[in-house]
Amino acid sequence: MIRARCCAILVVISTSLLLAAPSADVLRVREWRTKNERQILGELMQLVALPNLAANRADIARNADLLTAMFEKRGFTVSRWGTKGSPIVFARRDTAIPRGTVLFYMHYDGQPTNASEWTLGAPFSPAAFNGKTPVDLQASTGPVDPNVRIYGRSASDDKGPIVALLAALDGLIAAKAAIPWSVRVVLEGEEEGGSPNFDAAMKEHAADVKSDLAIVVDSPRHPSGLPTVFYGSRGTFTATVTVYGATGDLHSGNYGNFVTDPAMALARLLASMKDARGNVTIRNFYDGVEPLTPTEEQAIDEIPNIDAKLLEQFGLARAEHPDSRIEVQHNRPTLSITGIESGAVHTGTRAAIPASAAAGIEMRLVKGLSAETQLERLVAHIREQGFHVIATGATEPDTATRRKHPLIARVVRSGTGFPVGKTSMDDPGTAVAVAAVRSLDQRVVRLPTIGGSLPFATFTDTLALPTIGLAVVNFDNNQHAVNENIRVGHFWEAIDIFAALLTTR
Repeated sequence: MIRARCCAILVVISTSLLLAAPSADVLRVREWRTKNERQILGELMQLVALPNLAANRADIARNADLLTAMFEKRGFTVSRWGTKGSPIVFARRDTAIPRGTVLFYMHYDGQPTNASEWTLGAPFSPAAFNGKTPVDLQASTGPVDPNVRIYGRSASDDKGPIVALLAALDGLIAAKAAIPWSVRVVLEGEEEGGSPNFDAAMKEHAADVKSDLAIVVDSPRHPSGLPTVFYGSRGTFTATVTVYGATGDLHSGNYGNFVTDPAMALARLLASMKDARGNVTIRNFYDGVEPLTPTEEQAIDEIPNIDAKLLEQFGLARAEHPDSRIEVQHNRPTLSITGIESGAVHTGTRAAIPASAAAGIEMRLVKGLSAETQLERLVAHIREQGFHVIATGATEPDTATRRKHPLIARVVRSGTGFPVGKTSMDDPGTAVAVAAVRSLDQRVVRLPTIGGSLPFATFTDTLALPTIGLAVVNFDNNQHAVNENIRVGHFWEAIDIFAALLTTR
């Protein structure tokens, strides 16, 4: 019934927003924010300062403790759901007569990193910079320059959005604004590791998270800088392909031209997987891909074309598919080589032919494809290149296998990866969120699918909730890399967006 009421008001919302005009509630939140900017940024830096690699249970527990306190401070009832890995922090805040329930998903774990590689700030010693100039936020006064950036691991992915949501609530509470939605927040601690326990936990707690709208908050904004929503995320899986030579490293002079060089054999194998135009040559690789709908094609046509801007930023002469823009390519499956290892490459390297060579292969999946199907196609391709593919377990080839087959490869899938998650761009259940974002800026980028991968399918498929994605951080935030950051101007705009979402009627 609630969803029906939500859909009924969408016509009013969509027709009334001919021009973007922030509501009085959002304007009051902005006014509150300008008076509390350093306090808000201080809370962000406090959260970013906590190491959050999922493998370190003690650090993850400290993150969960702080997040629990932060949400309880805003009137949430907080539960901690145990999993085989990191706990899920679940917060709920009910309103007396709700128009519906909105569920926000974010994650609090981060990617591993090497502090010695950072040149601005440090992973868990967050710092503010304007360009390369340090900024002491506590010593200075007046408004914070929106071009200042906060550097630290997870500043943008995903701790910044968490604090922005809480700041929006603070502003609304201070303004005594009515919040017509009951709010649920799910904070995951294993997203960067492929969310291995998340889907099962959500099934177990389906009644707790049942909502009229799920909003998956992650990913950077579109490079145009415009407010960005998305309707799906690609799936992913990874595998390691190892090619074998002799039983041990051999002198390159004595045995060059005699034994198979596994690095060379691997290079030829990898090169066989893509043609000069960038298309994957694995048989049937693209079979089953669901084509874009007319609505999706129109949405892409309406997005500012930023391909030339990206080529300039990345120092490239051309795109791999110069006849097709990046947003279209996000809706195609990929095959990438994420690493190659064989022998040693450095000054003074030994003159030896290595015994094996290995490559990490990553595939991004789109609607219509599964990891299992693509893995089968990969293995079939390797066999077609003349390789004997041994079992995918941990065992290396035995002597009998080595003596029988001149080319041997092993394929081992690593991790669980993410399934494809996607919702229809025509689903009326998500339109209320788009309308709220449009109230701040009519020029909303609507992406049918983002390039990255998230547990989007948990909400669309497992829980069957109307689901939309929300990207609020600057696209050049260096997530997963050194010098991860969030631009303060984008952080302020994120607060506005959350305030608009929470007060949409």
